[in-house]
Amino acid sequence: MTQTEEQRLERLRNLAVLDTGAEDFFDALVRAAAEVTGMPISLISLIDRDRQWFKANVGLPGVAETPREYAFCDYVVSSGAAVEVPDARMDPRFERNPLVTGAPDIRAYTGVPLTLSDGTRLGSLCVIDREPHMLRPDQVNVLRHLAAAASKALEQRADLIHQREVARAEARRAQKLERELDEKQQFLQRTGRVAGVGGWEYDLKSGTLLWSDHTCRIHDLPEGFEPTLDEALAFFSPETQAELAEAMDRATRMDIPWDMTLPMTTATGRHIWIRAVGGLEREDGDAVRLAGAVQDVTERKMATQAMEASERRYRKLFQYSLGLICTHDLQGEILSVNPSAAASLGYVIGDMLGVNLKAFMLPERQAQLDRYLHRIQTERIAMGILELVASDGTLRYWRYQNVLDDDAEEPYVLGHAQDVTEQRRYESTLVEWSTRDPLTHAMNRRYLAQLETRAASRGAWGCIVVDLDHFKTINDTYGHARGDEILVGVAQQLRDCSGPDDVVVRMGGDEFLLVIDNADDVARVLETLREALRTSEWSLSLGAAVSSQGDSVDDVIARADDELYAHRAVARHAKR
Repeated sequence: MTQTEEQRLERLRNLAVLDTGAEDFFDALVRAAAEVTGMPISLISLIDRDRQWFKANVGLPGVAETPREYAFCDYVVSSGAAVEVPDARMDPRFERNPLVTGAPDIRAYTGVPLTLSDGTRLGSLCVIDREPHMLRPDQVNVLRHLAAAASKALEQRADLIHQREVARAEARRAQKLERELDEKQQFLQRTGRVAGVGGWEYDLKSGTLLWSDHTCRIHDLPEGFEPTLDEALAFFSPETQAELAEAMDRATRMDIPWDMTLPMTTATGRHIWIRAVGGLEREDGDAVRLAGAVQDVTERKMATQAMEASERRYRKLFQYSLGLICTHDLQGEILSVNPSAAASLGYVIGDMLGVNLKAFMLPERQAQLDRYLHRIQTERIAMGILELVASDGTLRYWRYQNVLDDDAEEPYVLGHAQDVTEQRRYESTLVEWSTRDPLTHAMNRRYLAQLETRAASRGAWGCIVVDLDHFKTINDTYGHARGDEILVGVAQQLRDCSGPDDVVVRMGGDEFLLVIDNADDVARVLETLREALRTSEWSLSLGAAVSSQGDSVDDVIARADDELYAHRAVARHAKR
């Protein structure tokens, strides 16, 4: 059945804990939480009707409560799950919270629920930092264990109080529970000092070994199991036993603590990895016990091994891939390059490392690199074609798809590319074949589509329509081979008489079109061509026109055609 807020508040009040004084056990819990997480502030926060009240407090001296409306821990109570805020300034729930914008200047927060055995959520055990902070999963797990201990202690505390109030006959039992609570408090304090999850201690005088309940669970043993030292070491291989025994001896003799990650086999035969930490404790200067903690770090170990295996596979892929792989920083300096990429440009790897990509680009192309670097920093991914200069001076073309990796301390770009130089040359050849006349090497009629685009984006242009006179007679008299020679000669003559930006087009048969890039040059080219025709072995009929605003290409050519036919008609009439 879902619990109402009133029922939750009643359960909280029945614990008789609100507005009570500090207690060592709960203070030990928050100190342990602060030490485990490395955060300066740790609280046991109980959510009352209009406030959050702190049963234990480390790092906020003099503060006993705050309004509930500002309480981060209220989100823990309402959700019933851990709430982690790496940077409150970036969290819309808290960015305007007075506890964020002012003292105590909360930035990082992690809280885990304090939940009673009946499911009642009282508040949270939380840690706070004044700097952005993200906890590791194992640290959050430690907070959960500490919160569970706090929840259990609150219930035990309430039970003690209740039993005292109900009957004096239960006094002896209440005292026993209080002693157990005190023993657990001392045990948690020692566990917190070594930042562990499952705790243990070994009395040097009596040889007694004590395990916490969580240590028993790690070993797949029932809670409360009390092993001998030999039984505890038996979970490890002989080599590991010797390593642990040496560490314990060194700690006893020289007060040197240990921190090791070791393989272990549990009581049920599970193979796991644990992190074992420990050290010597003294009382009045005398060595009295070894104390420490164990953590099940199997998942972390497996993840580390998987990462190492992945890195080995990546290195092999990087080394032997036929693709072109490189990394560079955000200024374009090459950090690494694989053999295929170096070979594509004709360099050895060492010659490329530490060199900026601009060194492999034509000067007029280097601005493209700046635009690419800006794009990949803002969009995190970039793709396209990169033109590079090989060691022999030839141009190479790389089709790349690169991504930004900013998870590392220093962001870098991981690049993967293919050398498409030959493909690009082949495509260029195909385009040339499709747009050029194979006989005269002039452009063919397909060029008119490009001319339409060019004309729309440029200023006024002009053209000269050219018709080779009596071409049929030449073919009939001298043969087609001679006719072809003359067509080639006409195309070359048009090139010779025009400018470097002008284009010769063979429209078909004996018809040519000379496209003049600048309309102002039409008259000059026309005069130069007529002068050349005075000494040519062929004659040409010519018609010229220049473009006007709104003209299509066909409009301009049509006017030039009209002029050609008009000149031809005048010439024929003069011969008569």
